[in-house]
Amino acid sequence: MLFLINLPVKIVKMFTSNVSASEIALGVCLGMFIGFVPINGPITLFLLVCLFVFKINRLASILVVPLFKLLYVLGISYLSDFIGGVFLINFEFLTSFWNFIVSLPIIAYLDLNNTLVTGGLIIAGVLAYPVYVFSEKGITLLREKYFDKIKDSKLVNWFKKLPVIGKLTNLALKVMGPE
Repeated sequence: MLFLINLPVKIVKMFTSNVSASEIALGVCLGMFIGFVPINGPITLFLLVCLFVFKINRLASILVVPLFKLLYVLGISYLSDFIGGVFLINFEFLTSFWNFIVSLPIIAYLDLNNTLVTGGLIIAGVLAYPVYVFSEKGITLLREKYFDKIKDSKLVNWFKKLPVIGKLTNLALKVMGPE
């Protein structure tokens, strides 16, 4: 429950803190990878481990996973199934490659022989660079032009009026300040 109360403060902090724009963009990209693969597979666990091992912005990943999962449910899953089928079944010249990959000790458990997993990873891999660049430029733009508007927004002012949370919000805004 405390996470939900502090969520607006954390979002403002993400845009205004000393976290680099590339870390936030990497978090968005990892959230896209998590969103484009089936949620109940071992590949999702592997990506969640990556979320905690590598230096990326976890909040950005957590915030964008529902968006990419919604896109996945609305139609990307059919596209990823098709693309995964093409790469796993139709491209016969890749058969020896897939046999080698699936026979590797740890990678064999990641369900890369599933068309949804392979197709989702391929789609996310193709979209990773454009999403990274767009996210990085967007964060930079938000930081440069909209910090004062975010700081003085109605939502932040509402949180400032709350007894305990208001003190935390004021403290967070003082500490963060513009870069």
